[in-house]
Amino acid sequence: MQIKDKKTAGQKMVKKMSLETKWRLTSISSYVVLALGLIFFNESFFRLRGGYDTTTWLFFGVISSMIFFFGLAIFGKSIIYKSEIRSKKIWKEKQKALKKRKIEFKTANEKLTIQKNPQS
Repeated sequence: MQIKDKKTAGQKMVKKMSLETKWRLTSISSYVVLALGLIFFNESFFRLRGGYDTTTWLFFGVISSMIFFFGLAIFGKSIIYKSEIRSKKIWKEKQKALKKRKIEFKTANEKLTIQKNPQS
């Protein structure tokens, strides 16, 4: 019996999303995660100044840096999605211009008639 590699429902849903939807979701979620990382960093700073135990504020500092860098990674992915959107747009424009040039070239060739003997 062979087991097929089944994808979870979330993976199927993400695969069906458009690039623009993926870009918007990742950019918004990256801002939220970055803000959460900064909030944890602020909390660790207040615990440092408040005279808490070293392990307490150090733990919050490490957690804040992990969350912040995770937000940066998500933001990087959103930049990748945005560049894919732009490159597809540029590609479509170039293909459209190329088709237009081909059509103009065909019509110019049809109008051009060559006579074998111009004096007759």
